[in-house]
Amino acid sequence: MKNSYWKYLFLLILAINISLAAVVGFQVTKHRDQEVLNQVSTIKGVNKVAEISTNTEQLNTAINKYLGDFQDNKMNYKFYLSDKAVLEGAYKIFGKDIPLYVYFEPYALNDGSVNLKVTSISIGTLSLPAKTVLNYIKGAYDLPKFVTIKSEKQEVVIDLPQIAITKDTFLQANKLDMKNYKFVFNLMQK
Repeated sequence: MKNSYWKYLFLLILAINISLAAVVGFQVTKHRDQEVLNQVSTIKGVNKVAEISTNTEQLNTAINKYLGDFQDNKMNYKFYLSDKAVLEGAYKIFGKDIPLYVYFEPYALNDGSVNLKVTSISIGTLSLPAKTVLNYIKGAYDLPKFVTIKSEKQEVVIDLPQIAITKDTFLQANKLDMKNYKFVFNLMQK
């Protein structure tokens, strides 16, 4: 009779262990909050991930850091914003640096590009006709794909959406407020 109690007690403990293992196994393999996860959707196409607001100093630093990759021995330049947008460069002619200044009024376009309307161009203090200089630059230099010179309109268009930050992200110009020194860009994702 004693042996049969041990048998039943052993079978009871075995059944409890199997039941406990089954419950733990079921809980471990069950997805948590699946109803909530099923409701989460991803936006297809291009969408705005964030809005980036910056000031003049931060934007000048970022632009010139990026432009560093496009410098060469024939011409070096920097772009900065103050009360105007200015491209300041220097050509080497006969071993002498000749300063070049191009003044712009920047505008954000609806597609996120930046339109730089040329207001004046000078070498040193000598003013030059913008249309002629833009035609020369357009033909003489291998410009990046995202830069388009429209010499007839005296404009330079920077196609920001063509400049990939990472594989699927890029910037779009949203607001360029030169008077208040505030600049807003949209970080977009494909």
